[in-house]
Amino acid sequence: MSVFKRNGEGNYYIQFNHRGKTYVKSARTENRKTAERMEREWRAEIHAIEELGDLPRIKLKDVLTELQNQNTANDGGKYLAGNVRMLNQKFDTDLYMDQIQDWQIQRFTTLREKEGVKPQTIKHNLQTLRNAYKWAKGHGYSTRPLEFPKLKSSSHRLRYLSKEEEVRLLEVLDPKADLPFRPPYEKRSKEENRKRHDNYDLVVILLDTGARYGEIANIEWKRINLEERTISLWRPKVKNESVIYMTSRVHEILTRRAAESRSAFVFTNSKGEARGHATKGIRTAIRKAGLEEVCVHSLRHTAAARLVSNGMSLYEVSKILGHSQTSTTEIYAHLAVKDVSQKARDIMESLNV
Repeated sequence: MSVFKRNGEGNYYIQFNHRGKTYVKSARTENRKTAERMEREWRAEIHAIEELGDLPRIKLKDVLTELQNQNTANDGGKYLAGNVRMLNQKFDTDLYMDQIQDWQIQRFTTLREKEGVKPQTIKHNLQTLRNAYKWAKGHGYSTRPLEFPKLKSSSHRLRYLSKEEEVRLLEVLDPKADLPFRPPYEKRSKEENRKRHDNYDLVVILLDTGARYGEIANIEWKRINLEERTISLWRPKVKNESVIYMTSRVHEILTRRAAESRSAFVFTNSKGEARGHATKGIRTAIRKAGLEEVCVHSLRHTAAARLVSNGMSLYEVSKILGHSQTSTTEIYAHLAVKDVSQKARDIMESLNV
């Protein structure tokens, strides 16, 4: 058998010759029997490709790794990483691409729906799977035709918070609030208090700016101007930039955080790096506040709904939200219509005097 260890230690390597060509790779195991089995399988695969004309095979997990390697430097890399992580948890990524069948994709979709995951999130998961399929097929690997399920958009109404609901949420998030089975604020660990302060501050800023979660959660101090009270938001999703003016409470929060910060980022993880997509604490608070059909993105909807309801045009709101197309802001049109309808009523009342 052509398996060996380099320098007599570490993982086994496989090496053999076939039709004058040398094949070599790491078996990624220190178990000799496993390495020998892998060698037999690899020899059979090479024979099928070169002698029988079969296409080479590749596992889904390896394709996902290739996709991540290609997108590491892109703005969408962190979103891809989240979808890849979910597929590795919920889908059998040890399958070869030509082993994946429609029913397995449907089972994955049904599982995510039963978990209460929103259709848009499932669509992102499936798009990553679809991209893996296209990559494998485009690179000459063996695949089979696949049918990806079409998901219907959620029929739920556009969800945003009322002022009373905002108060309830912020009460739950209050860093100094008494917590069941936990010591008082002064006796809690610095890390626990840091996380609670971060969640509270982040929610307030999202409510008052209408920004996307990632735009604020990972923002750097160089984009904050406390003197002019402005936030320069770079929006990686649509690749544009907006200047947002701070409300008084946002300015107060950022001033406090600036005095305490030792990082380039406004919000950090425990290592002082960018916070990333850490929403568990906020989602838990939403649940404890009894807010049904509310997610973190509802905070953005809340800001937009309040602006439209108080007289801002859809065009103006689209600029605040950083929409690349005004048509995207049309989901708030019914709020503007309500305001216009009230104005029409007032005009008619005045004419009827």
